[in-house]
Amino acid sequence: MSVVMNAPSTKRRGTGGSMVSQTGSSSTSSQASASAASASAASGVSVPVSADLASLFECPVCFDYVLPPILQCQSGHLVCSSCRPKLTCCPTCRGPLGNIRNLAMEKVASTVLFPCKYSTSGCTMSLLHTLKAEHEEICEYRPYSCPCPGASCKWQGALEQVMPHLMMSHKSITTLQGVCVLPESRE
Repeated sequence: MSVVMNAPSTKRRGTGGSMVSQTGSSSTSSQASASAASASAASGVSVPVSADLASLFECPVCFDYVLPPILQCQSGHLVCSSCRPKLTCCPTCRGPLGNIRNLAMEKVASTVLFPCKYSTSGCTMSLLHTLKAEHEEICEYRPYSCPCPGASCKWQGALEQVMPHLMMSHKSITTLQGVCVLPESRE
């Protein structure tokens, strides 16, 4: 299996032996990216590629990544599977949206490392699209919900904000060594 990586990066084995990457900034040119992607696909060898390649998979509506199965309009523009049912025409060219699969882009997508959707919160992981959803469910940078049992609190925030939230918004709960304890009810 070929893996395309952003440069500079640190790669390691992920779940099931698949490759994942923790990336820094990339300065590779678009032309070099295209050459590297071609070389990677042909040889099955991992080569550094800039984030420009992953950006080709951005949905023009929600800016999330278009992942397989990849559908295109008659002019070749891509839209993600979440936005596709809500649209009556292509958001890029206003042409008709058919059910035309772009098999070439699906093949390329299987070699590209996509950044975690929590990268703006600090996550540096880039993963193959087959591992992306699994990682994002357990990513330490994902938003956390209020852990109070039985509370109807709708708060969400970063992991480091959970304890300050509990101390500010749920003062009736006592915290003992990081464990929430509800006060006994008086009947």
